[in-house]
Amino acid sequence: MAGNREELIRSLAGVMGMSGEAKKKDSHFDPSTGTLYIGSKVFSPTDIAEAKKFCENNMKKMSEIGDNAAMYYEIAATAVELLEQDSIKNGGKVVVKEG
Repeated sequence: MAGNREELIRSLAGVMGMSGEAKKKDSHFDPSTGTLYIGSKVFSPTDIAEAKKFCENNMKKMSEIGDNAAMYYEIAATAVELLEQDSIKNGGKVVVKEG
């Protein structure tokens, strides 16, 4: 119900010429649930595992053909893994700085 109310307020603000933007939420990884929150998006442990698998598979493909994109996939996969490890090591939520 609260989500519908906020959406209505944002819509009305937009019609009145105001920004109507949603309040930005902190992005973080919650190690207790394995969930990654990025703004208003929620990624489950399954989503995260699939993303890492996607990066690792594409890293191998790009490496085989000598494409520099392999490095970017490796960075992405490693970053997710480090985020998970740091969150667990710190015993709680680790906020992801954006921009």
